[in-house]
Amino acid sequence: MKGQAATETLVTIGMILVFIIPILLLLLVGAQAKFESLSHVQASSAVRIIADSINEVYLEGPKASKIVMINLPSNSRNLNISNNEVTLVIETSSGPTDITTSYFGGMNNSQEIVSAGGAVPMGLYPMKFEANDAGKVVILHGWD
Repeated sequence: MKGQAATETLVTIGMILVFIIPILLLLLVGAQAKFESLSHVQASSAVRIIADSINEVYLEGPKASKIVMINLPSNSRNLNISNNEVTLVIETSSGPTDITTSYFGGMNNSQEIVSAGGAVPMGLYPMKFEANDAGKVVILHGWD
């Protein structure tokens, strides 16, 4: 009698696992796709804010400044501001993806934004844009 109850319990647990494990795997795959979609939108917003800030400060002229908080996704790998482009590289399941937008404002020099650990900081990141006496935009950021 005890053996039959134990066997029935094990079969019941096995059947429950047979139905639950595939459902959990489907949920995880769906969550990963949504995460990548969300991080792509977040990265696009961040590069657009940076480019717009450069343009705005450049148009306002010498001594103009602006401070913004950029929300960088957790899968960011590289943020580069040079050659009239802002490029944020994010890591996705299909490999690194470049999110790029252009700006027309003059920059003092190109910059690569990294934290002390050598990676792009994630989360809210402060950036200050200033126009120097020559009208070129200088970026002061986070850990400077």
